[in-house]
Amino acid sequence: MKRQTIKLFKEKKAISIMIGYVLLISITLVMAALVYQWMRSYVPRETIECPDGVSIYIQGVSCIYDSSAGTHKLRLNLTNNGRFDVDGYFIRSSENADAKVAGNDISENLVSGGNVAGGVVRWSNVLTPGEKAPQTVYTISSETKFIEVTPIIYQTIENKIRLVNCGKAKVKENVVCPN
Repeated sequence: MKRQTIKLFKEKKAISIMIGYVLLISITLVMAALVYQWMRSYVPRETIECPDGVSIYIQGVSCIYDSSAGTHKLRLNLTNNGRFDVDGYFIRSSENADAKVAGNDISENLVSGGNVAGGVVRWSNVLTPGEKAPQTVYTISSETKFIEVTPIIYQTIENKIRLVNCGKAKVKENVVCPN
């Protein structure tokens, strides 16, 4: 009798383990489907691109040594030479003259000439075509070799205002700082 009860108990245990695995796999599949549907709403359906006529021109760049602060200052003059309004720009620098892309974000080193929010430098008003931006001044390293300026615009898509990076309109300028 004892052997028969042990055998019956082992058979029931095997069934309950199988039911546990089936439930675990079912719950995992349901959760995966829910997460997929939720994440799908965050991915844009169409890519947001900058119009071809957006362009910005570095009219002048100079690096001076500020002896009172003991730092180097970069003075930057920008002009909108495109066909559309420009809302702001990303600015990056590089201390390596051979680098293909500037990697140092210097927007947080802005001294004057705009406002910074989330790495974007914005003017108080949009820069209309043909308009010169107020001169901006940044604190930079004396080792800076070049800067890159990438214009940005804001577009309304599906009743939401979206920031659009105009990477194709990026401009690069060499910088020479006195030692």
